[in-house]
Amino acid sequence: MNDLAKVNARIRAIKRAGLAFFVLTLLVWLAVPGWRAAMNGLVLGELGGAYVVFSMIRQGHVNDNLQGTALFASGMLGMVTRWLVLAAIIVIALKVPNINVYTALIGYMLGFVLIFAGFYGFARNQNETSGAK
Repeated sequence: MNDLAKVNARIRAIKRAGLAFFVLTLLVWLAVPGWRAAMNGLVLGELGGAYVVFSMIRQGHVNDNLQGTALFASGMLGMVTRWLVLAAIIVIALKVPNINVYTALIGYMLGFVLIFAGFYGFARNQNETSGAK
C-alpha cells in the first residue's frame, strides 16, 4: 500500500471516528434528559470540530503540489477560519440558554484530537521507515 493510500485510509478512519462520537453524543442526548445542557454544548462543539477536520483535511494539499507563499496563505486562511468558528461556538454557547460552554469547547477540541490521534502513528512510522531519527 503506497503512502497516499495510507493517508486516505487514515482520513476515512478519522471521519468514521468523528461520526461515531457524534452519534454517541446524540444517543446520550436522547437517553439521559438530565444531561441535555452538557450534551447540547457537546453537539454544538462537535459540529465545529467537524469543520476542523474538514478544513484540515481539505487544506492538506495532498495532490496539488502547492508550495511557498500559496501554501502559507492557505494555512493562514485555514487557521483564521478555525478561530472564527471557535469564536462563533463560544458566543452561541454563551448567548443561548441550556448550552454548556465547557462541553462546547471540549466538542470543538475533539476535531483536533481526532486529527492528531489519526495521524500520530502514521507520522511516527514515516520517520522510522525513512531512516531519519
